[in-house]
Amino acid sequence: MVVTAVASAMPGASQLGVPRQRRKSQFDKLLAVHDRKGELRAEILGISALTFRQMSRTRSFAQIVRECGIGSTRAFRLALFGRLRDELLRRGWSRAKIDAYMTARAVRVAA
Repeated sequence: MVVTAVASAMPGASQLGVPRQRRKSQFDKLLAVHDRKGELRAEILGISALTFRQMSRTRSFAQIVRECGIGSTRAFRLALFGRLRDELLRRGWSRAKIDAYMTARAVRVAA
């Protein structure tokens, strides 16, 4: 999950060449499956998972991001990307391996 999330967290990469019927990005689908309870998103936003889930029932994600002090969803994705990259480094991945994986993944997603 972490590796796929790093590749999908690249802003805009998951939206390149996407057919019209697939309105939800790969990144959003990935978060829906692997961060179902919102724990990772809440951690980055600096709130509890319970608070995040309650807020998400009444507000859009963009509103939640702005209310928590992050300027935009793009800035949130960049913060998430940094968090996931740190997690991969902690698990023993090298920066070169992460970059190589992301480059290969971006090419596949864009095609």
